[in-house]
Amino acid sequence: MMKRFGHKGLVVGAMLCVLVWAGSALAAGYEVRLPVEKTVRLAPPQETPAAEAPKDAKPAMDEKKAAPAPKPAKAEALKPEPAPAPAKAESVKPAAKPKAAKAEAPKAAPAPKPEAAPKPEAAPKPEPKPKPVPKIDPLALETPPAPAPHEPLALPEGGNFVGDVEMEFQSDHVILRVATNGPVEQVTFFGVKAPRKLAVDLRGPWRKKGPSVLRFGTGPVKNVVVGEHPDRLRLAVEFREGAVDPDMLPKVESGDKGVTVTIPLALHLKPS
Repeated sequence: MMKRFGHKGLVVGAMLCVLVWAGSALAAGYEVRLPVEKTVRLAPPQETPAAEAPKDAKPAMDEKKAAPAPKPAKAEALKPEPAPAPAKAESVKPAAKPKAAKAEAPKAAPAPKPEAAPKPEAAPKPEPKPKPVPKIDPLALETPPAPAPHEPLALPEGGNFVGDVEMEFQSDHVILRVATNGPVEQVTFFGVKAPRKLAVDLRGPWRKKGPSVLRFGTGPVKNVVVGEHPDRLRLAVEFREGAVDPDMLPKVESGDKGVTVTIPLALHLKPS
């Protein structure tokens, strides 16, 4: 029996192995090269289920009469292509809720702009006022006559004494000369605007010899008044209107035998 069915059993076992191998190849998917140029790709069994064989199908040949089936040509099995990884589902953000549109109140129509009033014409700048012409006493323009010659007053050798007081008139200045019996260490002065005067102080215990007032009928100087004080001797020179400037600055010179004061004038004297 073994010898009788041994060859047939081998054939049947080989056929079963081929069928099993063919079934696995169909499950993985493969290509069948046809004589035409086109290539047919068979879908894997997951997508297209294989047609089930009818239950009552009979084998094509009897096992005893079946000739050994030729080995099927080796089909070039194609490795199943790896299925593409499923794309990661992007997290879908919930759509932002649309903001409710604010109800805009109807804008009021702009009020008409009032017409600009015409600019008044610029007033012309007032012309600068001319400087007032200083008033000048007509007598201030005349040169007074020269005094008569006389002997100078004699002064004692001791103490502090003032002798003759004289005024010399020039065309644009006057000179006040004060005779003393010794040098004057300090001389000061200041001006007075109304009436216009110049005060000259000889500092120290000075005393006056002779007249204390000197008057002039014409010329820029009205008079010279000498006043004694415990700590000084003051000579007050009064001017006629317009004779000197308000900011007049005299020049004072002191010597061994007297003091000289030069005063500039604001006018020119007429020759005598």
